[in-house]
Amino acid sequence: MRRLTLTTQFGVLSAALVVVVGLVFSAGVFVAIALAVLYLAQLAFVASASKKLRIQVEENEYQALHDTLTRLPNRTLFRDRMEQAILQARREDSRFSLLIMDLDRFKEINDTLGHRNGDLILQAIGPRLRSLLRDVDSIARFGGDEFAVLLPGAASADAAMRVASKIATALSRPFMLKGLTLDVETSIGISLFPDHGNDVDTLIQRADVAMYMAKEAHAGYEVYAADRDQNTPKRLALLGELRRGLENKELVLFYQPKADIKTGKVTSVEALLRWQHPEHGLTFPDDFIPLAEHTGLIRPLTLYVLNEALAQSHQWQEQGIKLNIAVNLSARNLLDSELPDDVAQLLETWQVDPSLLKLEITENTIMVDPPKALEVLTKLRDLGVGLSIDDFGTGYSSLSYLRKLPVEEIKIDRSFVMNMPQSENDQQIVRSTIDLASGLGLKVVAEGVETKDTWRELAEFGCDVVQGYFLTRPIPPQELVEWLAKPIDAPVVGKVRSRKKAVGLKAV
Repeated sequence: MRRLTLTTQFGVLSAALVVVVGLVFSAGVFVAIALAVLYLAQLAFVASASKKLRIQVEENEYQALHDTLTRLPNRTLFRDRMEQAILQARREDSRFSLLIMDLDRFKEINDTLGHRNGDLILQAIGPRLRSLLRDVDSIARFGGDEFAVLLPGAASADAAMRVASKIATALSRPFMLKGLTLDVETSIGISLFPDHGNDVDTLIQRADVAMYMAKEAHAGYEVYAADRDQNTPKRLALLGELRRGLENKELVLFYQPKADIKTGKVTSVEALLRWQHPEHGLTFPDDFIPLAEHTGLIRPLTLYVLNEALAQSHQWQEQGIKLNIAVNLSARNLLDSELPDDVAQLLETWQVDPSLLKLEITENTIMVDPPKALEVLTKLRDLGVGLSIDDFGTGYSSLSYLRKLPVEEIKIDRSFVMNMPQSENDQQIVRSTIDLASGLGLKVVAEGVETKDTWRELAEFGCDVVQGYFLTRPIPPQELVEWLAKPIDAPVVGKVRSRKKAVGLKAV
């Protein structure tokens, strides 16, 4: 009985051992299987992650070289393609063309119909251009509404102009956006390698200059012409200095007073820009304003002047001095749809009443794009800002158009006023201009007044305000405050010729 029990116990132990061994073996198999499954899962995960990472890298590389809105190559990729085109042209002793273009009045679409519709037009530019070009040609968006086209096979100006003409025609066809028909025009500048430059930057800069030539001439497209380019190496160096001068506040405003012709009281001044150049000393605007106008720097320069003038107005008001300040605008400013909003913001920043700001424009700047000028000037007038036509009589505008403008004042050009003592013709021009202004219901300012006799004669003609060296040259703001504290040796004016009554032609 005991033996049986021992046998039974041994059997049980043996069975248990077999079970344990089996379990251990099964566990090993299970672990092996689990590890294999885990490895396969990790392999699949790593492969998936690697694929996603590779796609993300490719997408990042694509985005770094392409415009996100239009999916066209961006400036970086385009420059690389130009570098390759230059290397190939040097190897093969061949030539190619570059086109730079932007859309005329594109801001009007954004301002009127919103940026979404503007974006839709920009997205449609690429396909419309691509349909005209060969596979070897490259299109890029440089930013905003500016595009570039590289034409490796266009070896002559005529060939490039033929392509530019096709592009201008294609972009002049109406764009259909959600039931709206929108017309868009373009200005195109052309430069050729190696005729106009041997490197990327020079070719782009000269195509850009040609584009502004086309815009000013309303010609659609223009080939770069050295004799029309004022951007000599010296002037380009000056441009870089001007940018730094703006940042360093080297540009300062001088002020020239205007006096009431009857009382001699000064109620307004004209802000005149000067550049305190660290090497060349006091530099006058004729030396740098044209450069700014042709390079796009005129916008930040104008905003700088407006900001400084309004800051000065605010400071004078705190000192108890209330003066109207006049600031000059350029032709490019009158093409800027954002200018009225910028002026409104600056007026609010410095807490200056709009009636204390007057903006002066010349006849010629108005006639660059009369409809656009009228739109911008009307918005400025609606802000309460005063508007004046400067250098009146030297431009080529028509009276029928001028009387539509929302201006309140004209300034007779100094050349006529200064020649009055020697020239009966100039004397008659001044008298007639004053009569014309009277008929339009406008105030008249005479520039270039240097003597008491001229002052008295202008008073007899019915002029309202005088400005010139008889009062003082343009002076810094602190000197002006000191000058205002002194009595003015204004001539005694006799009977002033009465102004004619406006006969329904008043512009404001």
